[in-house]
Amino acid sequence: MQLPRRPLGTAAQLCRSGLRAGFTLIELLAAMLILGILMAFLIPKIPEAIEQAKITASKKNLQEIYGGLLQYEGKFGKLPGKEDSGVRFFACLVYDKVWENTKGSAKKLTCPGVSTSALATDGLPEEEWFIDRDVIDGGYSAYAGRNNEEFPLRKLSGKQPLVATDNDPEMNFESTTLVLYGDGRVDSIELATLMKQGILAEDEEYLPVGPDSPLEDLRKLSLD
Repeated sequence: MQLPRRPLGTAAQLCRSGLRAGFTLIELLAAMLILGILMAFLIPKIPEAIEQAKITASKKNLQEIYGGLLQYEGKFGKLPGKEDSGVRFFACLVYDKVWENTKGSAKKLTCPGVSTSALATDGLPEEEWFIDRDVIDGGYSAYAGRNNEEFPLRKLSGKQPLVATDNDPEMNFESTTLVLYGDGRVDSIELATLMKQGILAEDEEYLPVGPDSPLEDLRKLSLD
């Protein structure tokens, strides 16, 4: 027995049926408009979010370095000495074998706000960055370490700066300088705050680290 065939309907009816199943043209345009607004709002925030993520990663590195210095003190019964100054102040964690010499260890000893390709490591693999005290200088890291030659460190104290982002030859981060202190805290120094305090001129976009710094704490650090 042959069943009666259902009429297919007119083209207009089929079109209306298809639109009900999906998006109407107005709904599609509205969705595109909302998407455009969201993109216009979010895209400018992406660099800021990336920067903040790198600052967070740098703070973690500095806290790892502090833990390494505690290990150093426990292993040798003292802190790094005058021969371990500047970058060598924390690089000794590798060449004195407090930390295992790995790619991960090397990357903890430089700031993620600066590409490793910008470091003057002569293309050496990470495992060779910090094995020879005699060749290590400020080009091997984007952190500045304690100037132990002029400001020898006898004990870990919250008043004593240990390591900071080196801002060399430009700021590691757009407006933030990170400083690790002897109690393990990591402070953020903001250019805007220094301007309000009159330490930097209002149009100044750079905070030097080392003997020429306007901040006493940063003068106790060295790039080399």
